[in-house]
Amino acid sequence: MNGHQKQKEQSCRMIEEALFLIMEEKPYARITVSEIAERADVSRRTFYRLYHEKDEVLHCYFSRLCQEYRGKAPALEGYDISRIALEYFTFWHHYRDSLLLMHRCGLDEMLYYELSRASGAVVKARIGGGDWTNDREIEYFADYSTGGFSLLLQRWIAEGMEEEPDQYARAVSSSLLKCIRPATEYKKIEEA
Repeated sequence: MNGHQKQKEQSCRMIEEALFLIMEEKPYARITVSEIAERADVSRRTFYRLYHEKDEVLHCYFSRLCQEYRGKAPALEGYDISRIALEYFTFWHHYRDSLLLMHRCGLDEMLYYELSRASGAVVKARIGGGDWTNDREIEYFADYSTGGFSLLLQRWIAEGMEEEPDQYARAVSSSLLKCIRPATEYKKIEEA
């Protein structure tokens, strides 16, 4: 990594940290770019070289988390809902403070959008194998899986993320399997 790239990443992190610190103090809608730049100890010009607006800071933050998650989540041999739930909720639990802060600031819609976007990219990367006949099937499955897990994460955030990730993952996967297994078993009986 060259010096310019390293400086750019450092400025981005400082701006992210500044935004989250200010969000602790005042409503998101009242936060200005000038405040963020001042707290991050960068110029407004530097801010605008890196971002178009303050929402983009959060967008880039989640993009970085998505890349991190993709790096930690290997491709799946099969759809093991218990394993997926455990990995998913454990990963996001590491970012508990920022997720809860966004919820407290009333940014649930943005949070859901960013979680869905990040999760969708991860799902697509993890399900490479399988009996997919085309990319559209992968898209359908990724949207289905992403929507469900994003809403479950949103629920956990709204509840304060009090349960440990392994407890929440077990409860979620157990509940889902109660619905999925009977449908699968019914299909097997129907095919026989």
